[in-house]
Amino acid sequence: MTTQTQRLMLKRLIQIILGAAVFFVAWHLIVSGLRIPKYLVPLPLDVFQAMQKNRQVIASQAGFTLSAAAFGLMLSTLLATAIAISFTMSRNLAQASLPVVLVFRSTPVAAVAPIMMLIFGRGISTSMAVVTIVSFFPMLINTMRGLQSADRNAAELLHVYGASRWQQLRFVRIPFALPYLFTGLRVAGSSAILGAMLSEWITGSKGLGNLILESGEMRETELLWAAVLTSVTVALAVFWSTSASEKRLLRWTHT
Repeated sequence: MTTQTQRLMLKRLIQIILGAAVFFVAWHLIVSGLRIPKYLVPLPLDVFQAMQKNRQVIASQAGFTLSAAAFGLMLSTLLATAIAISFTMSRNLAQASLPVVLVFRSTPVAAVAPIMMLIFGRGISTSMAVVTIVSFFPMLINTMRGLQSADRNAAELLHVYGASRWQQLRFVRIPFALPYLFTGLRVAGSSAILGAMLSEWITGSKGLGNLILESGEMRETELLWAAVLTSVTVALAVFWSTSASEKRLLRWTHT
């Protein structure tokens, strides 16, 4: 790791810390200044105390939600990539199948989750299925756009040298599609966390979504806000880790 990279990471860390500090100070001042009841919005210190007191429960529930989101996102990435490649290789297939994909995308997740629960039960499989549905469309659209954005000169050069369509796909289209794939991952990654929590709300399975629902019913406002804050932190961590992986793996695109 170079000195410049370390400086950039340190600068980014300081920006995150300062941003979080400003957010929590503003939260405290608004709640105190407007005298908002604690049963609606507790003070940040109360939320942190609840987070510390229930850290094992929150960590367990967050791990379940993150696992469901990760496996679902992995499945949707593989499925969307395979379909995007098929659509790129066959225009007729794309024209015939895209309307079906659009109808599938327009189906409300809240209506699909109970059906998934009947099929897979109340475990992690239902959450994975819901996450796959939520994150599939942005992955598909970005991957297709990336495959279609390949440099025509490079593709024509390979064609002149007798490269097959699969070789053009491997050496030209897929490398050009990788930045778009990571863009889809950044969008779908945050949506995956929300999709997993939505599934937990509807099915009542383990996870942060269920923890938020139960703490709200029990009027444990501090625990509710601690779970919400944890879910936001997890979503931001997924976004930042995806961005960091893109910069590390696709360094050649910036040279």
